[in-house]
Amino acid sequence: MIDTPLMRQYQALKASYPHAILFFRLGDFYEMFGDDAKTASPILGLLLTARQAIPMCGVPAHSASNYIAKLLKAGHKVAVAEQMEDPSQVKGLVRRQVIRLVTPGTVVEDELLEAVAANYLVSLELDWVGWGLACMEISTGEFWATQVLNDLGHRQLFSLLARLDPAEIVVSKQDADTLRLKTAVGPKTALSFLDFSKAPNAGSNERPSWTGSPPWHNRHLAARAALAVGRYVVETQSHLSDLLTPSYREIQEEMLLDEAAIRTLELVGSSTGQRRHSLWGLLDHCRTSMGSRRLRSWILHPLLDIGEIERRQNTVEELLDRAQSRKVLAQIFGEIADIERVVSRLGTRAASPRDLAALRNSLLQTDAFRSWLCEAGPASALSSYQPVLEGLAQPLEDVRHLLERSLADRPPQRLSDGGIIRPGYDTRLDELMSIKNDGQKYIETLEEQERRSTGIGSLKIGYNSVFGYYIEVTRPHLSKVPQRFTRKQTLANAERFITPELKELEVKMLGAQDKAVRLEAELFDEVRRRALQAHRALLRFAALLAEIDALSSFAETAFLHEYVKPRVDLSHELTIEEGRHPMVECTLPAGAFVPNSLSLNGPDPQVLILTGPNMGGKSTFLRQNALIALMAQIGSFVPAKTATVGIVDKILTRIGSQDALSRNESTFMVEMRETAHILSSATLRSLLILDEVGRGTSTFDGISIAWAVIEHLSAAYRTAREGAPAEASPRGPRVLFATHYFELTELAELLPGVRNANVEAREWTDAEGRTEVVFLHKIATGPADRSFGIHVAQLAGLPAACLNRAREILSGLENKSRAMPKGSPLPNAPLGTEPALPLFEDHPVLREIRLLHPDEITPLTALERIHRWKKGL
Repeated sequence: MIDTPLMRQYQALKASYPHAILFFRLGDFYEMFGDDAKTASPILGLLLTARQAIPMCGVPAHSASNYIAKLLKAGHKVAVAEQMEDPSQVKGLVRRQVIRLVTPGTVVEDELLEAVAANYLVSLELDWVGWGLACMEISTGEFWATQVLNDLGHRQLFSLLARLDPAEIVVSKQDADTLRLKTAVGPKTALSFLDFSKAPNAGSNERPSWTGSPPWHNRHLAARAALAVGRYVVETQSHLSDLLTPSYREIQEEMLLDEAAIRTLELVGSSTGQRRHSLWGLLDHCRTSMGSRRLRSWILHPLLDIGEIERRQNTVEELLDRAQSRKVLAQIFGEIADIERVVSRLGTRAASPRDLAALRNSLLQTDAFRSWLCEAGPASALSSYQPVLEGLAQPLEDVRHLLERSLADRPPQRLSDGGIIRPGYDTRLDELMSIKNDGQKYIETLEEQERRSTGIGSLKIGYNSVFGYYIEVTRPHLSKVPQRFTRKQTLANAERFITPELKELEVKMLGAQDKAVRLEAELFDEVRRRALQAHRALLRFAALLAEIDALSSFAETAFLHEYVKPRVDLSHELTIEEGRHPMVECTLPAGAFVPNSLSLNGPDPQVLILTGPNMGGKSTFLRQNALIALMAQIGSFVPAKTATVGIVDKILTRIGSQDALSRNESTFMVEMRETAHILSSATLRSLLILDEVGRGTSTFDGISIAWAVIEHLSAAYRTAREGAPAEASPRGPRVLFATHYFELTELAELLPGVRNANVEAREWTDAEGRTEVVFLHKIATGPADRSFGIHVAQLAGLPAACLNRAREILSGLENKSRAMPKGSPLPNAPLGTEPALPLFEDHPVLREIRLLHPDEITPLTALERIHRWKKGL
């Protein structure tokens, strides 16, 4: 690059941020130079130019956020270098400084964020005993940390990451490699590497005071992760907002959902990536962005606490019974802005005049909201919110009064536009504005005087930023211009002049205007600072609004779709009468969806093997029961006639086919990995949804694997295998297992607690002898006898010759199958026996090893057992 003071300044700043695109402020533009310009220009659709052989491009400063959003989406970070001095007040080079490094997890501007989704920045800390995770949402002030010990395979960690779906993860390079994060989290999540060995808070050896408080005792991994994410924010944003103090969160108190369950159950996004066809889209009738985000968080973090579930249910029930009250609440919430994000921008000093106006207008709804709450009465489920609101009344009133007195009714977006502060708020500003406004009147008076004195009726006084105020006279009247006019500029059809009187007036007016702009900026900063003093009250108020908005949304959904209040208890039951798939039924005409019932555990089966035709509705039935269980545990009503849900601690799914080319894994390998995860993670309270396990390999291999999986999950089989006393009703995870392997239906005769069910279909023949199949979509007891796969192939449009040949082959295979003894492909060995004689006499150590599950013990326990076995040999 050329050696000039400006380019030396640019290169010094760029050297500090080599991995970011540098936005270098020059006047009203941000310029990019060199390789940054080459990289950014095609992404931003800018023309790449050059000055003295240096590639360059630029964007207007007032619309920079839109361009930054495109660069972030393309996977780049952006360093923003601002002019730290007023160019008009400086001789020589203006001082510039990078005030912010914009990364995917640190954005706060509305233009860069999705209104209804969180934008999480996560940090990870690993050691040999477990892991710590800190989660920060800079745009809302959410900040918490957690830790888990003895998480074999980091399953709980990956489950939590799947639920958070972070925009950015801060992690050491070593830990990222250990976890294989690049392939685990996918391309949407940016990884930023941090040296965790450095001091946790930049510029100081003192740890924040919160690290010594009780929640953090003996939680060093969580504390270190929180310190690391705080340091990263300081490095990228130049400061850490006072709003961001972490709390400790116990994630073991939430239902565990892994990435497969979130994806296959379409909890927050459909298979096509659309929110409106997901469970979140169905339940979201919120009127505020805060409520929508809270609802999404509830869906991804279902409760295990029955008391909290019932509290939500009772509130939903009351709101459901008060239809008119819900309408009033919707009107109130319709006037409320995203208070969480406005307060967060206050904390990062990025709040605009319109942000504060939106906060003021939201606080104007406080009285109406308080009246709405009071109407519910002291016995209402909503009464618990009243003391919370009353405790916030004074600070909220103070902020509202401040903003009403200080802000104009409709302030501009940018501070530089002026007109932000309300007249009467500050006498100094009022005086300057009076001079400025009166000066305009003087200009108009002077213009009229000059027209009369010169006899030039078209004479006019104008202004531009280069020449200031001027008198413009068109060419036909130049002969009338008096000598006291001094020529300033020549145009094609006119001349521009200045007079001593006009110059004096200009100095007076522009001086007042400049002073007014600076004073208004000072006053606005003071208003922001004073409003920020109430940030705790504002955020608690926002949290209260978000919660009631989400609960009201549950009530609205229950009203629209005739949902019922489920019973949630500590039993092991999952009993659903006439359940419906919440999303599928919305795509059909009213009443067209066929409801189905389910009863698992208790006196009922623990494992249900579901067979039946393709397109019969097996997958829909599996998914709807998992969704109903989840909806019950977030406090929502459910699509059923009645429902009883014994607390589910995990929903684990193996549905659909998906390869993982980035990890060099086939569809079958992915299927087996998911199945292995389910078998090693399931507990007695888990709900397992398995669809077509074993279909990705040869028939006999697939049947064998599926058979063994069901045996492994069967409580009766495990009880017999492990030599424990037989129970009348042994407990195990609740399992729904859909398959096309009819051989598996024999397990219902071999294993107590395993039952068969099928999706009904009927054949009928018309007058011309053509056979049709009608799918009834009804679940019936007992195994299915056919899959009707060839009929589905016919519906799909396979050629007639191909279909006829398929029928011939099927007939031959069925005849061959009938000639084989029942169950011949698989051993129907009695429970607890081996399929063949062992080669050696069973030794106690061998027997213990055979019963051992490596994925269920810690490394320390394994080492202790090895020492004990060695002593016993």
